[in-house]
Amino acid sequence: MEDLHRFKVLLLPLCAACLALSLWMLLHSWAGAPMAGCGALSACDSVMNSPWAYVLGGVPVSLPAASLYVLLLICLLFLGSDTSLDRMLWGVALPLLSGCIVGAALWFCWLQIGVLHRFCPYCTVLHLLGCVAAVLILRRSFRAGRHAVPVFVAGLFAAAVFAFVQARTVPETIYDSGSTGEALPVFTDAEVPALGAEDAPVEITLLFDFQCVHCRRLHRLLPELLDKTGGRLRIRLCPVPLSSACNPYIPASGTDRFAGSCALTRLALAIWYAAPQAAPAYWDALLDENAPDPEQAEAQARALLGEAFESALSDARIDAYLKRVYELFGRTSTLDKSGVPRLIFGGRWLVPEVDETEPLLSLIRSELGAEL
Repeated sequence: MEDLHRFKVLLLPLCAACLALSLWMLLHSWAGAPMAGCGALSACDSVMNSPWAYVLGGVPVSLPAASLYVLLLICLLFLGSDTSLDRMLWGVALPLLSGCIVGAALWFCWLQIGVLHRFCPYCTVLHLLGCVAAVLILRRSFRAGRHAVPVFVAGLFAAAVFAFVQARTVPETIYDSGSTGEALPVFTDAEVPALGAEDAPVEITLLFDFQCVHCRRLHRLLPELLDKTGGRLRIRLCPVPLSSACNPYIPASGTDRFAGSCALTRLALAIWYAAPQAAPAYWDALLDENAPDPEQAEAQARALLGEAFESALSDARIDAYLKRVYELFGRTSTLDKSGVPRLIFGGRWLVPEVDETEPLLSLIRSELGAEL
């Protein structure tokens, strides 16, 4: 009995910590607010805002995780209260839950390594603590009877079923779309850069934010997309900050996830207008996985422009462009959906969530009606 007491003293705080972390992640997911240390440029933000952070099309994966740890805590609390109940808990409930925990940890770690190529520290800590608890439970369960082994395997199988369901219910590759019969603002080569042949028959405007993780992913697909369309596509790159500090169509909230976007956009435009030959490399750097923060980006811009930096940053063309791009952003947004990257063709637009070129090309053809 004393041995069981020590076991519960060790496991209860461990499982309670897992439950608390799961609930904390769940609350942040429902509120749409970033967790501490999960800024717009972080690997944590990339993982927790990916489609794989949800199951059944929109349920945060932290919800089933929290439910699992609630059940585990209940089982631990009832240990030692009744002999027959203990046999059921040690032989069925605890090894089954342990198998679920280990299987889920393997699945989500593989997703971070093989699919997202990013690690969320909160997720990793949760899986690590959960696996430690599972191993301690399994050691004692196996001592209680070898029949715990197939039950543990059943738990692994249950986690595999969850993984299968999640893979089959990943949110659609299109997050939002819309259209209007009114003419929308268009931009020229003098205002913003473009990718693709100048005489391409199809030109698409791409609204993006330099601190948007999904925009960075899409940016990596653009060269292959242009190659697959055989010179028929031209993409106009139009940065638009998603920060309420400068974008009038973004409502102010407690946390501004894109607080540096206003400065980054102005710096990128200053380089484009003052030193267009340096703009491609500078813009690519801002959209790279290891992009500089606003302070570093300003230092790089100062090094490129030298004494012309201040005058370039105050160029009237920057404000003129921002006024028009905010109008385009506002007219293609709704009260509840105003995400980027946003592809606009004529009076139609879409906000894709894709990691591969072929689905993106299919969306452009089907949703935008572009003949490519």
